[in-house]
Amino acid sequence: MIDFNLSSPSHILITLLCIFIIVFLPRFFVNKNDAPKQVLIMTIISLILINQGMDFYREGIMDDWRLGLPLHLCDFSSASIILYFITKKKEFFLFAYFAGISGAGMAILTPDVLYSFPHIDYLRHMIGHSMILLGVTYAMIVEDQRPQLKDVHRILIFLSILLLLMYPINYLLGPPANYWYVFEKPPGFNVTEWMREAPYHMIDIYLLAVIVCYLIYLPYFIKDKMNSR
Repeated sequence: MIDFNLSSPSHILITLLCIFIIVFLPRFFVNKNDAPKQVLIMTIISLILINQGMDFYREGIMDDWRLGLPLHLCDFSSASIILYFITKKKEFFLFAYFAGISGAGMAILTPDVLYSFPHIDYLRHMIGHSMILLGVTYAMIVEDQRPQLKDVHRILIFLSILLLLMYPINYLLGPPANYWYVFEKPPGFNVTEWMREAPYHMIDIYLLAVIVCYLIYLPYFIKDKMNSR
């Protein structure tokens, strides 16, 4: 087994492959009939559920049940994109758009795994998080879903409420539970390396999340301004 290295050629290539699939695969389904679209949707849902099951087995059964609960931000994003495909309610897309792009996007760029390709845990991590983003881009490209400026405020309020709930949830579960990394920084090399030590790192993470959510919306803001001229 090869220890994970953020700058390894294998991780860089697989990350680029994931981004290519996320961005370009939905374009092949534009103007297609319902059958191939349903195949892709069911594939996305299946891979997300398989990833969730493997994650629970790896952490919840092999390690400690308190680590395997589906309470991380990406777990919420996974559930949200699945619920969007089932219900077609825009609220679920919006949550997956903002929380998924920021959370799953960071997870793909800086995975919190011990071993690199071709370890099954690395592949599970990359495929599972890529499916969240593929679901989002499918909804955007094929089904013309998009956020509005007011949605940024709404999602940030909802995320803030969920963040506050994570403190008592982690406290009641007890160590080693650390959902949303409110008690300790996430493992591995990631953006929190440049943040203050716990518990003050959460202030920095929250401010960064607010900035990222508005940056995620920025292309639509610019597009709307240009179209209004």
